[in-house]
Amino acid sequence: MPDFKAKRLKACQHFDVDRSSRALVNLRGGVETNTCNVSQIELVGTCDPTTHAKWRKAEYSDIYWPEAPDWALQGVADLLA
Repeated sequence: MPDFKAKRLKACQHFDVDRSSRALVNLRGGVETNTCNVSQIELVGTCDPTTHAKWRKAEYSDIYWPEAPDWALQGVADLLA
């Protein structure tokens, strides 16, 4: 989650790393997904230019990931490391 004032990302862990969560769905007839103890990272913001434009017009602070600021990209890199 972005903290715009501090220019950093805040991370929240919902499941212990040794516990499988099942966020990925393996639907019958669909693409086989890796549900064997995967890790998932959700980024708060948008990649949709239309949504980004609406949020900007409404004066919401947001991260538009195709043009993410360096501090946000560094935060993702730090989390992955």
